[in-house]
Amino acid sequence: MANLPSSSGMFSRLLANVFNTTVASRCSASGRWWPQPEYELSKHRSRAPSMGIHRRTRLNVVDNSALGKEADTTGKLPYCIHVYKQGRRAKHMPHAELGDKILVAIRGQMRKAYVVGANTHVHYRKHGVPVTDQNMIVLLDEEGNPLGNRITAPIPTKLMANRGNVQFSKVLALANKFI
Repeated sequence: MANLPSSSGMFSRLLANVFNTTVASRCSASGRWWPQPEYELSKHRSRAPSMGIHRRTRLNVVDNSALGKEADTTGKLPYCIHVYKQGRRAKHMPHAELGDKILVAIRGQMRKAYVVGANTHVHYRKHGVPVTDQNMIVLLDEEGNPLGNRITAPIPTKLMANRGNVQFSKVLALANKFI
């Protein structure tokens, strides 16, 4: 491009912008056909951090139930449909935290489950509560008993405070590792 005459200086700048990879990648990010202005480029993620488990959040089953193993081997993870918890605002589903009961869709079925591990954003973490790198649940049957007979992952000791709940105490009895 240095060999081009000076009268085509504008043309050479246009070609430099067309073949510049940083401008091309910025164009596709904003959905415009022209480059996104520098002051509009975000240096952080585009989605807001999640406060907890909400609708359509993917989860991992950590008990040894047949339904959980089947979902794990097929790669179709269960996801949250509803949170059984009173929210602050009417018609707004609250976020589930450790020890909350949720309704999940797994392998074409709807099952209730307890949250035994949650991956929360760094701004919403609480002191003394360990954070896991995945959202973990234990599946329940229609009577509220756990489907599996063993929990394969360590669960936080903060959940021991929920021993008063009869259904949750059955889940705690299956765990042998606490963090």
